Amino acid sequence: MKKLILKLSIAFVVLPSVIAGSMFWLDAKGFFNIEKVEIVMADPEAQAQSNFYKPLVEKLSLQMAPFKGQSLWSVRLSSVVTILNSQNWISVHSISRSWPGTLQVTVKPYEVKLVYLAKNGKFIPIIEDGSFLESVDSTQSPDVTLLDGAVFADRKELRSKAVKVIQEIPAEGSFSKKTISEMRFDNKDGFSVMMMKTGVQVKIGEEQVALKSARVAQVVDYLESREFDARVIDANLSKKVLVRLRKDP
Repeated sequence: MKKLILKLSIAFVVLPSVIAGSMFWLDAKGFFNIEKVEIVMADPEAQAQSNFYKPLVEKLSLQMAPFKGQSLWSVRLSSVVTILNSQNWISVHSISRSWPGTLQVTVKPYEVKLVYLAKNGKFIPIIEDGSFLESVDSTQSPDVTLLDGAVFADRKELRSKAVKVIQEIPAEGSFSKKTISEMRFDNKDGFSVMMMKTGVQVKIGEEQVALKSARVAQVVDYLESREFDARVIDANLSKKVLVRLRKDP
């Protein structure tokens, strides 16, 4: 019994040493060197804005390239985190090692809610809290409602309100995100949107937007069925919707 205990004790001491020595030897020979830095997009919704995110992921891949060739054991993950934290389009990220030679970086991007058209013609994506991301050209701009007007340039809180308004408008229907091309703001009427196909201005304000949107959708359906050519739909009134036709003053 004592001999068995002695053998087991030796095994428990020797085996970990052998394994550790083997791992050290393999690491010294470059067996665990990073061959691939894999960037994984965690949010399936980001596929809808792939034209915007693809160049950002490609740029991030280039920034991660210097880690290739480093040992997966000893790579400084804090350096990877520093790069990820510098990307203002990334909301959440995580890092994992995939043996023997892959460093996996999983990122969840911020969803672009609106795009602001700057004076220089550049398109500036806007995320939920109203913050700007880096400007892009028209080919990379996400397919979302355009925010138009100099009033938004320096007012983050107003951009945040605009995001809340657009989020209350339905995704589908006669009056929806799909039928809206741009959003504007003035101190008198608040927020208004322009309908894509007809060019109708819809005054929507910023309160009870979901309820107003439902009313506007009913009005749009009615106007289309009667072939009326509207110029303005004002949903800012408490219990009704006012329509101005194009022939009206």
